[in-house]
Amino acid sequence: MSELIEALRFLTIIPVRAPFDESALRRSVRFFPLVGLFIGVMSLLSYFLLSRFFSRDVSLFITVFIWEFITGGIHIDGFGDTMDGIMSRRDREGILEIMRDSRIGTFGAIGIFFILGLKYLALNSSGNISVSLLLSPVIGRFLIVLAIYLFPYARKEGKGSIFSGTLEREGLLFAFILTFILSVILGRLRGLITLFFSLFSGYLFGLYLNWRIGGLTGDNYGAICEFTEAITLLVL
Repeated sequence: MSELIEALRFLTIIPVRAPFDESALRRSVRFFPLVGLFIGVMSLLSYFLLSRFFSRDVSLFITVFIWEFITGGIHIDGFGDTMDGIMSRRDREGILEIMRDSRIGTFGAIGIFFILGLKYLALNSSGNISVSLLLSPVIGRFLIVLAIYLFPYARKEGKGSIFSGTLEREGLLFAFILTFILSVILGRLRGLITLFFSLFSGYLFGLYLNWRIGGLTGDNYGAICEFTEAITLLVL
């Protein structure tokens, strides 16, 4: 339970009244998909509430904002920083230096605008908004788990370094089975197809970032999450 609490505290802005447990946080990665489900449920409830007062378009537009707000913007910020870094055409050290800068650049702003717009448009054309809102955050956070397991950490320190080298194969398998079950329950065959297509796409994006940087950072984890969420919404 302490691991789930720390995962919830780390990935969302939900106030958790429990003592901080660093050891539990290091082990909490396997519960990331479950936190993704929580984010999806909160987003879906927001949409249902908003749709009582506003049109579908407006309700979904605000829902996308609430979705990002629940996470504290941690992933979308990482996506923006990653875009600034990899589009700079600089070497590894230059990319890492740019991503560390808290200021947003042109490519970061364009990237954030594009990914949020893509999410909104994909949701607005979805045949089943409930499945899209619930499943996308789950798969997106599983890709964080996969990235932590597969790729080395690019810095000696950083927000994501606390998870470096802590995830064992059993933890990855637990997170995958959890994501697999949720995909089947929520989307059935469609959910299963979406899961594997999104896994492949997110893995390729992680592979590219690893090639450019020689490892991944916390910003890159967030970027992979946002990228995979958008892909999931598009497929659905």
